[in-house]
Amino acid sequence: MGNGMSNFTDFISGGGGGALPQIALTQSQTWVPPQDGTVCIHVIGAGGGGHATTGGGPYGGGAGGYCKKTTLAVTTSGSFTVVVGVGGLGGYSNGTASGAVGGNSTVAGTGLSSTLTANGGSGGTSSAGGAGGSSSNGTVNNTGGAGSFYGGGAVGVYGTGQAGRDNGQGGAGGGS
Repeated sequence: MGNGMSNFTDFISGGGGGALPQIALTQSQTWVPPQDGTVCIHVIGAGGGGHATTGGGPYGGGAGGYCKKTTLAVTTSGSFTVVVGVGGLGGYSNGTASGAVGGNSTVAGTGLSSTLTANGGSGGTSSAGGAGGSSSNGTVNNTGGAGSFYGGGAVGVYGTGQAGRDNGQGGAGGGS
């Protein structure tokens, strides 16, 4: 396969070791590897909320940062503390119109010399889209795309995330 992943028959053969199957953690928790092997960790910060249309332009929130640890050997005796950031609330016209900052996502644990961090994107305001979140301590650290008029930014898996865009009819999120 060329990307370091085992094929499906390796997972069902019971051979032990090797790459683990893909596991998505969508809530904060302590995670213990179910088997010894090698993992690739992807951490994504939450997006910022959009601005309400009252009192200014409807600017979108910035995307969360993206942090990747390419390879890490793990064992069943290790553990990881995983924090999954919560998306920023959008502004509302009867109160705070600016969008809230998205939450930071982090992974810390056995074998990691420092915490993998993907920061949340900033909320949109009356005059500008929110900035994309930064990231740190991974093999790959990309900044999320900024929000724009009507559009939210995109998470940047292969580089800095694209900014949201206004296509004249209404906004669109940036491509990842």
